[in-house]
Amino acid sequence: MDESQGSRRIDGGTVRLLVIVLLGAVLITIPWLTHNRLVDSEERVAAAWADVESTLQRRADLVPNLVRSVQQHMTYESETLVRLVRERADALSDALVTARGGGDPARFAGLEAALSRELARLMRQAGEHPALRSGDQFLRLQAQLEGSENRINVARLRYNAAVRDYNGALRGFIGRWVAGSLGLAPRDYFEARPGAEEPVPVAFE
Repeated sequence: MDESQGSRRIDGGTVRLLVIVLLGAVLITIPWLTHNRLVDSEERVAAAWADVESTLQRRADLVPNLVRSVQQHMTYESETLVRLVRERADALSDALVTARGGGDPARFAGLEAALSRELARLMRQAGEHPALRSGDQFLRLQAQLEGSENRINVARLRYNAAVRDYNGALRGFIGRWVAGSLGLAPRDYFEARPGAEEPVPVAFE
């Protein structure tokens, strides 16, 4: 009788030990997995933002070629617009170089939207010159600008999707605690200014 009671006591102690071990494993595993998920999400945001910067830089680099190709065909009244487009592109390019990998989405959205507006105006005026409009170099630049616009839009969408996943992970119950210990903060979405969603026109009637 005493033996069976001792056996039951041993079995009960073993069960309690297993429960404690399992609870300890859970308490260690959940924060560890959350930590890894947050770090991975942050890296995805950084990679997506690098893609945005790359596509913005690509378009900024195209602008000087576009300006050179249209400048000789533009009238005196359009020289200010040509200069303004060049200045906008230079400002965006300089900002990208200065803040590589850690830029402010709101600032870049403003610079990018301003360049888009001036490019649209420049392309409309350039379309008034038949010789320029039919030139091979100008047509190639048009196609490249159109490709850049598409790339920028895709890069924005991917960046915002990465930010959404990252910010969502930060707001989780365990995520808040782990993020605080890592010093992680929510990221801003890339929100273009009103009208910036319209692509630069690259085809004329």
